[in-house]
Amino acid sequence: MRWLLAAVLLSLSTLASAADVRFDAFYFFQSESVLQQKGINVDSLGRYTRALQSQIYKAFKKSKVAPSTGYVVIAIRSDGATYSWLDMTPMVHEYFDNQIYDIVQKLPPPDVKTGIFVFAMKMAIDTPVFTRKPVPEPADWPAAKKKISNPDNIEELVMSLWPD
Repeated sequence: MRWLLAAVLLSLSTLASAADVRFDAFYFFQSESVLQQKGINVDSLGRYTRALQSQIYKAFKKSKVAPSTGYVVIAIRSDGATYSWLDMTPMVHEYFDNQIYDIVQKLPPPDVKTGIFVFAMKMAIDTPVFTRKPVPEPADWPAAKKKISNPDNIEELVMSLWPD
């Protein structure tokens, strides 16, 4: 009987320590006309983002993470390659950043006809409050913006940071 009680208490404590991840608004770095030129399909983007949210939720559900809020930024190239950055405050451990990167790499992205499509989703970990930061800007972006010819060109910025 004691073993059963201990097992129940252990499982309850594990559930209580799981991270709660929630998502909110999207941020699009490119205008609607540019998205149309890139052939972004709203339905396929919706399926992709729901799958992405579900996989991230499952990955964090198994862990205890300090409360954090911000954005997950996703870039999708026309060749189907993907990349991700986190813009979270406070920063989450590199382990979780890598988990999200792996999830983004494994999910089939929506089709992009030309160039790079870049968007972000607000994300909150173990907090009911989402970031008030209006524009996502991962930690390595400000320095990269200083090195490119047009800091307002999101595709040039992303390509300058995308490892080959």
